[in-house]
Amino acid sequence: MDNYIGYKQVDDTTLYAKFYDEKIAPIALPISKALNDSPYPQDKLLSLENAAILMENGYFEVENGYSMVADGSARVAVLTNMPDVSPQMWDWWFGWHGNAANKYKLWHPKAHLDARWKDGNQTLEAYVGRTSLIEEYIGATLEKAAIQFIEPTTLGFKAADLTDKNKVVFICARLGYAHFPLDFGYLVHQIRQTDKGAEMRSRFWLGGAHIQLRIKGFVPNLLSKFLRKVKRIPEKQAVDLLTHCSEEMNHLAAFLPQLYAQYHQK
Repeated sequence: MDNYIGYKQVDDTTLYAKFYDEKIAPIALPISKALNDSPYPQDKLLSLENAAILMENGYFEVENGYSMVADGSARVAVLTNMPDVSPQMWDWWFGWHGNAANKYKLWHPKAHLDARWKDGNQTLEAYVGRTSLIEEYIGATLEKAAIQFIEPTTLGFKAADLTDKNKVVFICARLGYAHFPLDFGYLVHQIRQTDKGAEMRSRFWLGGAHIQLRIKGFVPNLLSKFLRKVKRIPEKQAVDLLTHCSEEMNHLAAFLPQLYAQYHQK
């Protein structure tokens, strides 16, 4: 935790401060093994173009790990088991936490610093179609990112398969910089029901072909193509992201059922 310089504790006057716990559990053995065994060959991890295959039953050969792709991009996969958690709890969480830094800190107390909606609207339920502006540490690096939540159908998931949030929820987003009009990746969190609760299968695609300026025009397109060729994702970034995702998902899952029971508006 010494890497998280400048973090601030949650405001203990908030009603949900009782859920704030700075103790982050050590990463699970499957994650330690994945870090040791990675990088995997790029064909062992799902490409963005095939993201919709996550909808199929079963598991892939690699559910935890990362690969460094020939075009300079990286793929990261994380599986988190979540006893007593349901998919709709996570669907609620992504709307509820986005309007306050203190809520965001609950998720990863020292790595997360700030979160707010770009539109300034304080609506709690909706997140799809909105942009969350966040500040967080990924490893020792302070990131200021724009998480642009998109419809799962944008990535090829079928609307007919997404109607029952008791069984499965897909949280999908375009990833970019908050203070510069450049996008650099995508994420998908699939939360699906299990006999003990739920499991989250997280996928990240960073860099390479996923780099694109948010400015339209001939020159920005040329610059985007140039950046795709010269910008290579460092392997350490994949390591840090895998570790961070495992930490934050396990940490929140431990008290999400209680948080949901208290704050979800039935």
